[in-house]
Amino acid sequence: MTVWGICEKGDYREDNQDSILMRNEGNSGIFLVADGVGGSLDGAGASGYIAQRYGAWWEYVFQAHRAKDFFSLFGHIKDTAEQINEELCRDSGAGNSCSTLALLFVHQGICGYLSCGDSRIYRCGREGARVITRDDVWENRPDRDAGSEHAGMIISAVGGYENLEYSCATDKVRAGEVFLLCSDGIYRYVEEDELLAGLRHMYRMPFLRQGRVEKLARRAVEHDTKDNYSLIAVKV
Repeated sequence: MTVWGICEKGDYREDNQDSILMRNEGNSGIFLVADGVGGSLDGAGASGYIAQRYGAWWEYVFQAHRAKDFFSLFGHIKDTAEQINEELCRDSGAGNSCSTLALLFVHQGICGYLSCGDSRIYRCGREGARVITRDDVWENRPDRDAGSEHAGMIISAVGGYENLEYSCATDKVRAGEVFLLCSDGIYRYVEEDELLAGLRHMYRMPFLRQGRVEKLARRAVEHDTKDNYSLIAVKV
C-alpha cells in the first residue's frame, strides 16, 4: 500500500479549515479528509478534532485489536463518528463547530467508506474510475424544491445536527486499486474528466507516485481555486 496526501490553505483563505489523516501498516489503513463547514464558528476546530480522534482510534483501538474482523472494526469507526458528532454538538452547540467527512478504511482485503457532507471519495479499478460517495447537498434531497435558494447548501455534517446522518458501504478490494479522497477545493476546480484520467493513470502504474498526486493539486491552483484544498491518494 502506498499513500500520498496534500492539505493546503491556498492563496485566498486566511486559515486552513481542512484536515487530513493518513495511517497505514501493511495492507491496512485509515484515511480521511475533513473540511470545516464555512459559516460555522469553528470549522477548523471540528475538522482537526475529527482527525485527532481517528488518529487516536488507530493508535489505541486498531493497534490493540487488529486481529478482529473487518466488520467489527468498521462498526467501531461508525460508532466513533456518532460520538464525535455528539461531543461537538454538546460542547459547541449543533451547527457551530462542524465539518464534512470522507473516510476510507482498508483491512483484510475489504474496504469501507463513510461519507458526510460534500467531501468525496473516488475509486479506480477494473470497472474504471468513478466517484463512490454522494454529496450531501440540498439538490440531492428527494424532497427538494426546484430553484430553491438553498442550492449548494450542505445538509449533513459532523457536528451540524444532533442526529448524525451519513452514508457508508463496504466492498472487497483488489490489489492495485486506487482511491482518492478530496475536499471540494479540488473537485470543484479540476475538470471531472481530468480528475478521472489522473486516477486511471495511477491505476495503470505499478506504484503510486507523489508527482501524480501533486499534479492534481497544481491543477486546482492553476484553475484559481479560492478554497483550502486537500486530497489523499491510496493505492492498495
